Amino acid sequence: MTAAELAQACEISPGNVPTIMNMLSRSGLLLCIPGRSGGCTLARHPEDISMLEIIESLEGRLEVSHCLLDSRRCNDHYPECALHKAWSHGRAAAISALGCTSLSDTLQREREIAKINASSRTARARPAR
Repeated sequence: MTAAELAQACEISPGNVPTIMNMLSRSGLLLCIPGRSGGCTLARHPEDISMLEIIESLEGRLEVSHCLLDSRRCNDHYPECALHKAWSHGRAAAISALGCTSLSDTLQREREIAKINASSRTARARPAR
C-alpha cells in the first residue's frame, strides 16, 4: 500500500502519513525500512498492540495536567475540585478500556461496521415494492 492509498483509506492528508509513520516507528510499533524498496510493517502481531499504545504514541500520555474547573485547586491540593474524583475514575476507566482493546479487536469491529453500513446502503438502494 502506498502512502497515498494509506492516506485515502485513513481519510487523512497524504502529507501527514510520513509523520505518523515516523511516530509509530519511534515508539516501536512499526518496523520501517527506508528507501525505494523499503516500507513499514507492524513490529508485533495486531493482537499484541493495544489501542492505548497507539494513541499514546501519537498523542502522548493520556493525562490531564490541569484541573477541569480550577487549575489552582487540583494540583496536589486538598480539597481538590468537585470533579476530581469523577474525572480520575473516568480517566482510569478509559485508559483501562483502551489498554484492553487490541488493534486486532479494533480492525474486527471496523469490518463489522463496514458490513452493517454496506447492508444498510443496499437496503436503501432497493426500490419499494
